[in-house]
Amino acid sequence: MLRKFLNSLNIRQRLTLQILLMVSVLFLLFCTSIYLFSRLYLNSRFYNGLQERAIVTASLRIAYSADQKALQDLVRNSDERMLTEEMTSIYDPQRDLFVFTTDILKESFHRSFINPQDTSKAVNNISRDKYKISVIKIKNYWVVISAKDVYEREALNNLRDILIILCLVALLFIAYISWFMADRALSPIASMARQLDAIFPGNLSKRLDYPNKQDEIGFIAKTINQLLQRVESSVNTQRMFIANVSHELKNPLTKIFTQIEIMEMKYKHQPEFYQQIMSLRSDTLMLNQLTNALLELASISSSDKELPLKKLRIDEILLAGVAEFKRWNPDCKVLLNLDEIPDDEELLIFPVNEEALKIVFKNLLDNACKFSLEQKAEVTLREGDGGLAIEIYNEGKPIPETEVSKILEPFFRSDATAKGKRGHGVGLAIVMQILLLLKIKLSIVPGSNGNSFILSFPKA
Repeated sequence: MLRKFLNSLNIRQRLTLQILLMVSVLFLLFCTSIYLFSRLYLNSRFYNGLQERAIVTASLRIAYSADQKALQDLVRNSDERMLTEEMTSIYDPQRDLFVFTTDILKESFHRSFINPQDTSKAVNNISRDKYKISVIKIKNYWVVISAKDVYEREALNNLRDILIILCLVALLFIAYISWFMADRALSPIASMARQLDAIFPGNLSKRLDYPNKQDEIGFIAKTINQLLQRVESSVNTQRMFIANVSHELKNPLTKIFTQIEIMEMKYKHQPEFYQQIMSLRSDTLMLNQLTNALLELASISSSDKELPLKKLRIDEILLAGVAEFKRWNPDCKVLLNLDEIPDDEELLIFPVNEEALKIVFKNLLDNACKFSLEQKAEVTLREGDGGLAIEIYNEGKPIPETEVSKILEPFFRSDATAKGKRGHGVGLAIVMQILLLLKIKLSIVPGSNGNSFILSFPKA
């Protein structure tokens, strides 16, 4: 449970907690030490006071042979304040009797502390219940004095209350200071995160700015800048490659396709050549589609510019995308269901790039028809959770749960559904790249007899 709680904290919270615990432990040790030393001091002072009073009383009795009543009056008036339930007794071990006591009724109480055979200590300090007792041997007498340490207890209780209040106030103050110190310690990292957010993907030539290059965070900033340099070089190389290859590949493929169409017309009535020419035409068309898809994917991935967005009606773009798809794929059937279209027109309007969204629709429709048993895709436009949802469904083999996240990766083809199907595994990768730029969520839901691809447009 504790490990789970600690793992749920962010770095600032963990750092604050560590500082708070460390300083709090030290402060609690300090307060505890004050309390314990004060207790020892007050206890020692109380016993010293008892012993002084015992010596004075014994001196008056033994040296000056003061009578009982006079001695009791002197004991009562010998200090500026009376000790609580104070009692003084002088015991003569030779006669085994008390030659003096301030309270005859409690004489047995003092007798329990006298051990004439024990001569190892001249002074014995004893604590019993709420009483503090000092037993002192003076000449041939034992002087026993006892009292309750009420004032010392009150002083300790007051000190304890003061220390508890002080601890609570100090803990709150320490918690605030700890949070402030953690925030100051992590502020350079937060600043670096904001700078990195401005760099990707907008401006790869920008670098992290950190004034103190000699500390640990400065070293991290330097390492990240070196990484940014390598990333910028790699992206620039990729952009240059796309710009050059786009021209170098498209022109030869266009010429090859044109020559194949000429040969198709020339050998149309010669079956032995025509069949091979049509096969060559199909392979060339597939190569051309793959080339365009790869260039398009690379262009989207390496672009440092955001797509221009405009608030448009999604249903109109969907209809235009379906029409274009059917024009180029007449063998595929697209069943468009608009019965559940939302009544709220605001749900149909979303900031998008029209051409990019058309590519998403056409690629999803192509994928649905390709893997459908009857080359058929069902499109439903309806209201979703907090916005608009477009579901593209096809009947066919369901996608295994373990491969749902993988089919969006470039060149991945599922052994369970893609075996014997044309394609190269880049269509859905292009879809995912565009949706990330448009901030549209894609959910893949395998069913028992097919698969659903659901686009979720949050309310603008």
